[in-house]
Amino acid sequence: MKCARWYGPRAVRVEDAPVPTAHDDEAIVRVLWTGLCGSDLEEYLHGPVVATPPVVLGHEIVGRVEVPARDGTGPAAGTPVVVDVVTGCGRCYWCQRHAEGLCAELVVTGQHVDGGLAEYVLGRANRLIALPDGLDVRHAALAEPAAVAVRAVRRLGSVLGTSAVVVGGGTVGLLVAQLLTHSGAADVIVLEPSGWRREIARTLALHPAWAPDQDSRRTLVARSLPDRGADLTVECAGTAQSARESILLARRGGTVVLLGVPIEDVAVDIRDIVLAEKHVQGSAAHMWDDDVRTAVRYLASGALRVAPLITHEVRLQDAPAAFDRLADGTQHVLKMLVNCWD
Repeated sequence: MKCARWYGPRAVRVEDAPVPTAHDDEAIVRVLWTGLCGSDLEEYLHGPVVATPPVVLGHEIVGRVEVPARDGTGPAAGTPVVVDVVTGCGRCYWCQRHAEGLCAELVVTGQHVDGGLAEYVLGRANRLIALPDGLDVRHAALAEPAAVAVRAVRRLGSVLGTSAVVVGGGTVGLLVAQLLTHSGAADVIVLEPSGWRREIARTLALHPAWAPDQDSRRTLVARSLPDRGADLTVECAGTAQSARESILLARRGGTVVLLGVPIEDVAVDIRDIVLAEKHVQGSAAHMWDDDVRTAVRYLASGALRVAPLITHEVRLQDAPAAFDRLADGTQHVLKMLVNCWD
């Protein structure tokens, strides 16, 4: 089979590899589309950050079951599926409590083992999510980032009637903003410096905004949410500045969820957190049933609109150039999909 393997900073090569050999509880999935995201780009530019090279990147995977699991679990051959990518040891304290993302032996497909930038990939058969009838497989390629958004909003608890600020209008930020609105938040502001991304937000009936400096953005939020400020802030940009600002933008007693993973260390105002009694928490690895399956349902129902987010499509043999295009900030790439079957 063909795959695009990552060897280190700015080194992705399309090459031949054997079709992976499955364990009894694994299915071989024919990859249809794989999405590239910010964490893939970070590995390409600066890695290894989390991933272990050489490895086939790509963890936003939709495909079709080619060879079902030998133990009889999971969907039948020919079923279109989303591949879950989070696997814990199954034995530790965290795995026994349905929190595999916290497992010390966590394995992520597309980071620690070969992922979706290939013609075939392995998936735990009982965690493959079959696509509902009518769901476009291209849209299903965004199930993984949608699951990240689902988990983040789940961590906020009830958002009915709340005011929220989403910092960062990339793919995950726009998915989070849609879910907050769908879940009953009264006011949702998306802070995003890029004009073309703000235009995409408007096509999704969201409310983007920006101001050139931090003080001006705090004033903007205060004027837009004059009652008490932002009950909730969700950081989706993945920079040190956006992490600090997300905490500052939350009102006294507000809740902050951090999704981005900055490369650099982050200095935050601890006095602001303590004296204003703010609740700050991280959100990362999603679970196949609570989050991925829910994301697929939202995509199928139309509660999450993702067509405007898909700005570029390339073929597998062009994956190295696709990473360079992602790295070029002038290319206006939001979600890049890689066609692994044509």
